[in-house]
Amino acid sequence: MNMWIVPGAPLKEGQGWRIWCSQKGEGSFSPPQVEVRQKNATVPSQHTWTLLPQLPGLKRRMGVMVLTLSTSGPPEGALYWVILSANQQNRVFQWWTMPYHLAAQPVTFLFASCFWHNNDREGYYRSGLQELGQLAHPHFKLLLGDQVYGDWPNAWDLGDEGIELYAKRYAQYWGDEAYREALQVCPNFFTCDDHEYWNDYPEKQIQLPQTWASKNRKTYGGGAEDLYYQYQRCLNPDEARWYRFEIDPVSFFITDTRSEREKCNDKGTSHFMSKEQWVALEAWQQGLTGPGVLALGQPLFQKDGDFRDHSLSNFKQDYARLWRVIERSLAGQNSQHQPHDILILSGDIHTGRYAEAHGPFPDAPYGVPEFIASPAAMINPGNSRPEAPPEKIRILPNAEGKESVWRIDPHSNIDIMTIQNNVGLVRMVPGSQTGKSPRVRFELELWSLPSKVIEIDWDETAPPQGLGGPLKRLWKKELLLR
Repeated sequence: MNMWIVPGAPLKEGQGWRIWCSQKGEGSFSPPQVEVRQKNATVPSQHTWTLLPQLPGLKRRMGVMVLTLSTSGPPEGALYWVILSANQQNRVFQWWTMPYHLAAQPVTFLFASCFWHNNDREGYYRSGLQELGQLAHPHFKLLLGDQVYGDWPNAWDLGDEGIELYAKRYAQYWGDEAYREALQVCPNFFTCDDHEYWNDYPEKQIQLPQTWASKNRKTYGGGAEDLYYQYQRCLNPDEARWYRFEIDPVSFFITDTRSEREKCNDKGTSHFMSKEQWVALEAWQQGLTGPGVLALGQPLFQKDGDFRDHSLSNFKQDYARLWRVIERSLAGQNSQHQPHDILILSGDIHTGRYAEAHGPFPDAPYGVPEFIASPAAMINPGNSRPEAPPEKIRILPNAEGKESVWRIDPHSNIDIMTIQNNVGLVRMVPGSQTGKSPRVRFELELWSLPSKVIEIDWDETAPPQGLGGPLKRLWKKELLLR
């Protein structure tokens, strides 16, 4: 099909999906024809169509179809065949509607980050996701940043305007049928990180002349922002940068710690999230009635960065505020007056990792658990070894106005670290009920993606990412969260 198709966020309460469509040229175009089927029967549906604004220099048009089922899917979600037809060509997809209540049937989702297309010309990412789609039947996936590397390789034409520059890179990624097929495996929620813009955005980078002057950073940052909206953010619920959704009793909050970020100052008073996002995040924590899942574009457990690449912890006031949100939840400082665990999901660091930070809450057996999936395809040059978390994190002021100390024992609190290309899988099923607080069993799995098999002689050293091979589950753990 000449039209590019990518599924976005599934609609609330199993009502349908957001679907991104794109066609070459600067003129308007109509959406594809739609048929939805289930168990050999046609399912009544209707749709709305929004053609996104034309951007000079893009040379493509995008639109978003909101496909709504006349009868919503069941609380546990349901699998439908979605048939899209355009230009006398058909494409058939199998997508789940959004679950909105945990039942006996597990709810499964994938999450990933850091896909560098130059290291996946053969489509191994697609192959791995398609195989996981058959094995695990994911309802959706969370794409947690660096879905495109706008800045590397840094073959930026100094004559290109911002939109033209990023349009070329998006065309390389989304124009690859293998990458689109990876995105088509199941519906997608998006957030961004720095490489949707450039490394350590919004800071200047010595290797990118376009970022040296503040005027140019504004121009090229604006181009990156326009393209991020056209290709990714438009598919989020309400086209939002940050948002929440519920699969009762679990609640998700997907942050955006990048696009609204200020330049980092030495005092630690600059911000990685806007005031509006902080209000929404803190309200989310106050309203939890079960476990929370908090998605971050950068890890919570990370040592301070420097001028080359800043961490969340460099933003000292915001970083402490983020920890206070988590501590208040563990302390039961919410509308329900019950403690609720928060699972952190992240990417960015080209390391697949699971770690736990333990601190002043002995009744939280997992402390603060953080699960990272990165990279989907390693950048070159990339990591030669995994990035370990800090062994101690001090929070001042904490939720009580004092100091908290959180410890990550490298021997007992880190289950896995790998630099193999990977994707995370999370499966949720109801657990036991304790008082007013329902528990949910989270099954966490880290999978290494398939990669080209490399043969070496007996006296040669294997490359850092290993010798390749098929899709493989590297690690599994179960958590029972409140």
